[in-house]
Amino acid sequence: MRTRAFICATCVAAVLAAHGQELSFDVVSVKVNTSGGAISRMAAPAGTGRFEATNVPVRMLILNAYGIPAFQLTGGPSWIESMRVDVVARAATSVTRDEISQMVRGLLADRFNLVVHREQREMPVYSLVVARDDRRLGPRLNAATTNCAAVTATGGAAPQLPSGQLLCTTRMSPASINAGGMTMARLAQTLSGIVGRVVTDETTLPGTYDLQLTFTPEQPLPPGAAQSADPDAPSIFAALQEQLGLKLNTTRGMVDVLVIDRVDPLKEN
Repeated sequence: MRTRAFICATCVAAVLAAHGQELSFDVVSVKVNTSGGAISRMAAPAGTGRFEATNVPVRMLILNAYGIPAFQLTGGPSWIESMRVDVVARAATSVTRDEISQMVRGLLADRFNLVVHREQREMPVYSLVVARDDRRLGPRLNAATTNCAAVTATGGAAPQLPSGQLLCTTRMSPASINAGGMTMARLAQTLSGIVGRVVTDETTLPGTYDLQLTFTPEQPLPPGAAQSADPDAPSIFAALQEQLGLKLNTTRGMVDVLVIDRVDPLKEN
């Protein structure tokens, strides 16, 4: 039986057109970055109405504006991977993070003539399931017993067990997940970004769980990233089975994708 995976709330066509009725930045500067540097940076400090990007590939800018992982963007010329830009933009008033994203989408339409639409395509996906027939879980996956509401109410830092297990919070690195009070649906969503495919929760495990997962990154870490991964750690697929008692089954499903219909080289300031 095929899994139907839906990532976006709607699947209607969306064509960008930066008209006056839409939110837009008050001041915008977009320039090509030719430094050759390896590190990219994006920031939108809360409550400031500012958006800044330094040495960011155009494709990454599009992904960030739409809030989607890389595998959900298709189409467009190869230069959107290689062209890097610097963006400094400011709104006239304080705006929300969602409004910042809307403004960046308008910026892309104005400066790159970006036109996109959404559609569903059948592609490989994973279903997250319990690995053992007796449904016994792994040693690093345990039902959460901490009252996270009470922890949040105190306003203090989330507690940590002697084992290093975090409670009521999540900490991730390119090679690990340490989460307290995580649902299986949330774990599936987190794994999706690691394995580069939609992951759906088919575990039928209710409630929340504390877990620690250590693995070898699926992709090489980018230049400048902290090289903290254990070279002897198992793959994400083996780690799920050995440490959590879960596994990823390959199937096919309908996935919402963003299709680039048109994008032109930057119209600089």
